[in-house]
Amino acid sequence: MIIAISTDKKDDLDQPVSENFGRSQCFCLYNADTEEVTFIENIAGAAKQNAGIKTINFLLELNVDTVLSGRFGTITTVLLREKNIQIIIPQRTKIVSEIINQLKNQKL
Repeated sequence: MIIAISTDKKDDLDQPVSENFGRSQCFCLYNADTEEVTFIENIAGAAKQNAGIKTINFLLELNVDTVLSGRFGTITTVLLREKNIQIIIPQRTKIVSEIINQLKNQKL
């Protein structure tokens, strides 16, 4: 299972999760099967419109199963559900490394 965590910087596990899914600058991809962590730039984040939709399509190409962000737009939420992608919104602002540790321990 691949989980995409929205972030605003590459290669920094000690940053907070981004508050905006579609406009996040990057994603931390965590593979729960291999425990591999990689960062990728969100190529749709700078789109003038429909950034959330474009981001979903981008992540689908990467076989993402779950997305985690501080906030999702209404249309984005509907599309993610239609595509059977699980949505996680942390209760409070969390650091990416904390999220990954919770995922490893299946506490999220």
